[in-house]
Amino acid sequence: MTKKWMAGILAGTMVLSMAATVNAQESEVATKDQKIGFSEFTFTGDWRVAEVEDITAKAEEFGYDLVITNAEGDVEKQIADVEDPIAQGCDLIVIAPVDAEASKPAFEACKKAGIPVVDLDTQFLSGTWGEDFITTVRSDQYAQGQAAAKWVVDTYGTDEDITVLEITGTMGQSDAQNRHNGFADYIADYDNVEVISQTGDWDATKAQNVVQNVTQTTDIDVVYTHSDGMAPGAVLGLKQIGLKPTEDVGVVTVDCSYATLDSILAGEITAAITCTPRCGELLFSCIDKYYAGEELDETYLVPMNTVTGDNAEELYDQEGF
Repeated sequence: MTKKWMAGILAGTMVLSMAATVNAQESEVATKDQKIGFSEFTFTGDWRVAEVEDITAKAEEFGYDLVITNAEGDVEKQIADVEDPIAQGCDLIVIAPVDAEASKPAFEACKKAGIPVVDLDTQFLSGTWGEDFITTVRSDQYAQGQAAAKWVVDTYGTDEDITVLEITGTMGQSDAQNRHNGFADYIADYDNVEVISQTGDWDATKAQNVVQNVTQTTDIDVVYTHSDGMAPGAVLGLKQIGLKPTEDVGVVTVDCSYATLDSILAGEITAAITCTPRCGELLFSCIDKYYAGEELDETYLVPMNTVTGDNAEELYDQEGF
């Protein structure tokens, strides 16, 4: 009886000790002093939804209290929204600008309040590193444009003339500018490639209309869209004029949602340059470094891949969102 009683006491003590350890660990994760604000571009679209989910999860994992606002794609709303995390006493604010230049007053409001800012997803070209923002966390959009151009050259070669229809995002935004410039700079070395650029403003219906309008007067070999949100419209536009995507006209895009991966496996989208929305790990690692007193670089870039029918299954879970 005594041995059983002692064993029960020891077992109970171990359980209490383990519970205390778990509670202490949970408390440690959840009790960092800093509160982080996050002004998001929009909650609409698979990419942004995945970004919000990832940043929310990683904020909890890293132990930060997160205050999120949704600009709904409206610059004026984003400028007004940023006053909320300022009023709530956030110690640092992450801004994913609707338009980095037009959203400048949001950065200025943080600066006036003495709150450091991380620029997310785009380049704040007129801002000054160390004054208007402490760092930028984004994909390398210029490299994405170059990777798309490299895929065109590697796939179609340099012997025959190739016509590429480039459907751009909104060209006032740095991501569209960079994806255009990266593509154009790479293609400039190849005389056999002609590029026709038309804006699609990140919209599938506009991309569909661009394809239909351009193909009335010009034969095209490849469609390059700045985002996979426009790619389905381009694919539909090709089908409506009797062209088979991939077979008759190659389709290369940027981003890599599960829908895009499915389209690659179905042979409708030919290739995608990845632009992962899962930036939370990198973002909060940078914030940890900042609060540890480490000097941050001006820019931190998330990795990318080129996905085709050859590797889509292999990269499906890694790159899809």
